[in-house]
Amino acid sequence: YGLFLCQRRKQPLLFKILLYGLISYFIGAVFTAAYALVYGSAPSGFHVGYFGHIGMYFFLLSSYYGAMDRLADGGERAYRRYRLLALAAPLCLLAYTGLSVGRMGAAAGLPLIILALPMVLTLYFALKHLIFPDVDMGIIRVMRPYNACVILFCLAEAAALGPLASPETARFFQGLSCLLLLLLLPAAEMGVRKWYI
Repeated sequence: YGLFLCQRRKQPLLFKILLYGLISYFIGAVFTAAYALVYGSAPSGFHVGYFGHIGMYFFLLSSYYGAMDRLADGGERAYRRYRLLALAAPLCLLAYTGLSVGRMGAAAGLPLIILALPMVLTLYFALKHLIFPDVDMGIIRVMRPYNACVILFCLAEAAALGPLASPETARFFQGLSCLLLLLLLPAAEMGVRKWYI
């Protein structure tokens, strides 16, 4: 879908960065699926497939920081409370990570530890752009569905890796995160189409 849209018409850099992030996630998922097919079970602990997840978060983060944030947030002091409020979800995720690793042990919690930093930064920008007032060019308003999907995706990923997730619960949250990823490109495309008109 993303490649088709990039071929059909010129897409903004934000959309292309998001597409590269999803391709990175897909490559990690292919490794995990191939490992499970060959060995009969999913890999345990940290494995190469997580680099696809990490790459996706860094692509998402670069799209927020490099493309969207400088257009949406001019750094005015009047909006400081929104920036501080946006710290709530990342701080909760950091606390959840600390508690999870304490409960699971460092070895079992290694995937969550490694994903925590890019996930927390991505979550901060997604929440900030979800709650920030739309004062100037309409960028915030048209990208709200996309930001909501990113927030839900981050939370589903964290829940799948946490200590309370049984194998069935982890599979449910992994399926939910994949569904949310499928919604990211259409939500972003609708937003950038209105944004760049």
